[in-house]
Amino acid sequence: MKGFSQIVEEIKKLSLSEKEELQILLEKYLIEARRDEIHSNFEESKVEYKKGKGKFSSNINNLKKSI
Repeated sequence: MKGFSQIVEEIKKLSLSEKEELQILLEKYLIEARRDEIHSNFEESKVEYKKGKGKFSSNINNLKKSI
């Protein structure tokens, strides 16, 4: 498996259009990864809430205290 610096060097060799395509793909992958992270956090929060550990409030003062 190639290391990060080797991958960067290979990317430098790509044509402009290939780099642009790679940029589009990376942006999509990052969005997908962030979406997965948010979903995972949501699922963890649901479990904590069911166990009585997580508390939700629309009161700003309560939210500030919990931080």
